[in-house]
Amino acid sequence: MSTQPTIKDVARLAGVSIGTVDRVVHNRGKVSAHNQQAVQSAIDSLGYRPSRIASALVKRRSNTKIGVCISDVESEFWGEATRGVHLAREALLPFGVEVLEASTNSYHFRDQKRAIEQLLAQGVNALIVLPLQGKDSQLDALIPPEIPYATVIEDAPNSRRLFHIGPDDYAMGLLAGRLAHLYSGKGMKCVVLASNQIFCGTQGRICGFQDFLAKHDPTAEILEVCEISLDSERIGYQSIYEIAEAQMEKHPDMDVFYVTNGLTQWAAAAVKNHKKQGQILVFGFERTEMTYSFIHEGIIGATICQAPTQQWYNATMIMSSYLAGEREITNPIFNAECKILIEESLPFVRLDEISNL
Repeated sequence: MSTQPTIKDVARLAGVSIGTVDRVVHNRGKVSAHNQQAVQSAIDSLGYRPSRIASALVKRRSNTKIGVCISDVESEFWGEATRGVHLAREALLPFGVEVLEASTNSYHFRDQKRAIEQLLAQGVNALIVLPLQGKDSQLDALIPPEIPYATVIEDAPNSRRLFHIGPDDYAMGLLAGRLAHLYSGKGMKCVVLASNQIFCGTQGRICGFQDFLAKHDPTAEILEVCEISLDSERIGYQSIYEIAEAQMEKHPDMDVFYVTNGLTQWAAAAVKNHKKQGQILVFGFERTEMTYSFIHEGIIGATICQAPTQQWYNATMIMSSYLAGEREITNPIFNAECKILIEESLPFVRLDEISNL
């Protein structure tokens, strides 16, 4: 049986975007005479016919606007998250759903407040955000009650958020403790490098790590928990490097750095530059440009990665389905899949693939 041509096939043959095909098919918005002719020729050539289901969904979702407030402090990590938003935007274009973005270059709520107000002024029907205040979130006061919102990666558990997508941070802390214990053995002497300690996720990752050691290795010692300033990307990188340097000098017998977020490579760089390779192992989260090299060199023992692209894609698609009346939110918590990067898993762990809901 032959496969029916899709709107993507038409766009590919016509050499235009999916959105342009959608505007021609549903007579919505301006399209140049050249593109209209190209689209119509592709439709005729392929025998494309819009499905009645798709047309109904277009009518149901048209004029829907979803606002996404995302950070760009850690560009490599948040670049992956932004990619997920862009993929969702492309998928929703044929249904007349707009995905609007506003970014912040800090983790300060005052900046997020301005970004959210900007999105609200554009008439969004829903919001997707990263909460920045932990349990003391002011999102309920800022976002009108008729505007549903979802949280991604970091949660605001006592708020009226519609749903949350993110990792189980406490479980990830337990896993980090297990990995550090396996690699370092009993009696490790560890320094924790933690940014955004107000975040529920950061607290969960620290508590999980501590609880694992308390249960499985009472002889282990957490020497210090150091706050890492993340007022900007540059400050964050400089701060963790300098604090790692100071901690190695202060605790010459330490053998583990535990980094609670994606700044892991900078702690590893400090270890390498101070010739502590083989004496100190680094464990942390996410992946950045140098993560793979430091794992190969035996400086980073392992990182736990949470695939932000998939999380932000899922959040945008779920919110669209909810607004269209196609989905009920019966369980407000969607636990994100995480993967472990170690020397042996590097050849086959895939973090860039997106699976449809």
